[in-house]
Amino acid sequence: MRKEMKKMMVLVVIMGLMAMSLSGCGQKAVTINLAAQNVNEVVILANMAKLLIEENTDYETTLNTEFSGSSVLHQAMESGEIDLYPTWTGTQLTGILRYEGENMSKEDTYNYVKKGFEDEFGMTWSEPFGFNNTYVLVVKEEVAEEYGLENSSDLATYAPEWTLAGDENFDTRNDAYPGWSKAYGIEFKDVLPMQYGLIYRAVDAGEVDVAVAYATDSRIGALNLKILNDDKEFFPDYSGAYVLSEKIVNDYPEVIDILNQLGGAIDNEQMLALNYRFDNGEDPATIAKEYLQENGLIK
Repeated sequence: MRKEMKKMMVLVVIMGLMAMSLSGCGQKAVTINLAAQNVNEVVILANMAKLLIEENTDYETTLNTEFSGSSVLHQAMESGEIDLYPTWTGTQLTGILRYEGENMSKEDTYNYVKKGFEDEFGMTWSEPFGFNNTYVLVVKEEVAEEYGLENSSDLATYAPEWTLAGDENFDTRNDAYPGWSKAYGIEFKDVLPMQYGLIYRAVDAGEVDVAVAYATDSRIGALNLKILNDDKEFFPDYSGAYVLSEKIVNDYPEVIDILNQLGGAIDNEQMLALNYRFDNGEDPATIAKEYLQENGLIK
């Protein structure tokens, strides 16, 4: 009788262990879906987020860097398709939040978009990385030396005879040329909107006199272009940061803390250097990994 009871007890224990094992196997792993526009610096930053999450959690990740624009990313976030993506404050200020007021300071811009996303969408923002990829006016270095150009205000004497190239719609948006012209009291002879990649070719070839670039674009250094100071501080802030979904905010808040390790860690010069490596064919995952390792953020 005792042997029968012992056998029964052993059988119960074994069955219990098997049940626990099967239950554990059935648990679904947490997967965080990351995304980015197909643009150099946000592709690099998305890879940094992937590595930081994988290093500091047991979560699995996916990464899609083929999105065409910020509005598409936002729609994907709202539908639950993605959980996290890097972007710029100025892009979402005017694009998603439709802000049309006066320019704000860097801090006010960040606080405005962070609160707006939290109030309207339940999403939040990480701490900004430190760089500001805003618009800058550039000229060839020899042109700057010949005409003594340091600040955008210095263009006042020459602009009536010069041509400015900007990206598509730069000539019509109030936060671009129309607003800039009013703020500086300067009008160019011609303002040519064109595809962004063609702007650098045009200024380098001398087809236009001044070009509108993005501050962390590696082609500024590669083509020996001079950035003119925005001495009236007209252009809005385009600080980079991550946007995180409502799911992350509510269910996995530790992810925000992990990503905030990059807060204030990447300035314009560093981001430009990372973009230069990407633009010269290096793998973005390798660029991201080496930067994080060099700064002690991953092993």
